[in-house]
Amino acid sequence: HYTKPAVLFSLLKGESPSKFRLNIVDFMNDPSENQVLTSWLNISNHPDNEIKSFLASFSFNHNCLNQFRLYGNEDNIVGSGVSIAFNKNFFGLDTQRSINNEIISSHSIKSIKSFENKQVKFETEQIEIKSANTLYPLPLYRCLYFDPETGYLALAKRNKQSFYLENKNEKTAKAIDSEWDEYINSLNESDKISKIRTKLEAIQKLIAELSNNSELKKISNLDELLSLAVLPISCLIKHAAFEDEDECRMIYITHIADDNIVEPQDYQSANSLYVEYTHVEEYIDNIYLGPQCKMQHKIWLQNHFKKKRREREIKLIKSEMPLR
Repeated sequence: HYTKPAVLFSLLKGESPSKFRLNIVDFMNDPSENQVLTSWLNISNHPDNEIKSFLASFSFNHNCLNQFRLYGNEDNIVGSGVSIAFNKNFFGLDTQRSINNEIISSHSIKSIKSFENKQVKFETEQIEIKSANTLYPLPLYRCLYFDPETGYLALAKRNKQSFYLENKNEKTAKAIDSEWDEYINSLNESDKISKIRTKLEAIQKLIAELSNNSELKKISNLDELLSLAVLPISCLIKHAAFEDEDECRMIYITHIADDNIVEPQDYQSANSLYVEYTHVEEYIDNIYLGPQCKMQHKIWLQNHFKKKRREREIKLIKSEMPLR
């Protein structure tokens, strides 16, 4: 997870560290976020929709020059960020927890369709739900890279260089190549892509049929309902132009009234909504310091981890990527 040293400091500091956050998609920097799939399906996203998606982004490549260029920079210094490598225990396996069906269904929208001279009416049930203000372990999903113009599809995965960077002092090039080949074969990407392509074509056909159904067109919010139907997968489909990021995501889809959503406490933070996940220190394997990460940040981290005398050491690795 590429981020600023200040964020890492907040996640580790003292007796009351911050929890890892999933941020609301509405305020993401990428204006095309969540729109690659819906645009291809000819349905519109609705910013006023009360069902919201929150996500956290990760990369399969832990020491990537391009990622250090793009993310986590402080004081306008390119490459000054950090990359946090989490172990698998940070993530869950239950995909059903990615969608908070309980809170969504409790705030259900009832609609009476307009037939003949009947007036369309919308009512929202507000049911109070008590929340423990904590999330279950959430699963991690590979992003799918898609070019709607050409039909190109690819899955996020590690790149070959990451194998060399990880094993450069321990294994021969031949051994690393062998590990890479085994990894690629285990992914069985071509078979997965074939199945995904078939599913996407079926979804496109079904959405077209629903959009053009004369009876369904009488539902005034049909477009909104269709965009909601594909929301869980639209969160995971990015344009093929971003393929080199090899991104994977943790997602949480819920109603805007969810008590887990942290609301801003000051006016300057009004463009930020997030949900808290968990404390991170026990789940960190390595921390990679960007090529221009400040020396004081490394010293602070060394001091922090050495004082704790942990049984399992968290390695601090300075990136040697040639940043110009």
